Amino acid sequence: SLAFAPVALLALSACGEGGVVDENLKSTVRQSIVASCAATAEGQVPEGVDVDLTKLCDCAADKLMAGKSGQELVANPPTSVEDLAPIKECIGEIGPVTVAPPAEG
Repeated sequence: SLAFAPVALLALSACGEGGVVDENLKSTVRQSIVASCAATAEGQVPEGVDVDLTKLCDCAADKLMAGKSGQELVANPPTSVEDLAPIKECIGEIGPVTVAPPAEG
């Protein structure tokens, strides 16, 4: 049954750091961070401000995951409170956001 797949993944990852399983875990955690970041950020962006949320959230995910193994990330996932600092850093790195001109008519 598929219900045991995450448990099996965690058990396998406990056998050793790094490797394919760790990369798979990191990939899964990263997708989750990017998705929740995008969902959160979407509500925070003022109307008319154009921000590349994918780029922003990819950047934030990289910062949140830096130096952590897949196992660490699963055991202690980043919280939304921690997410804010890297997002602010990433906004600075990505550069000024562009403000769309008001629609005419």
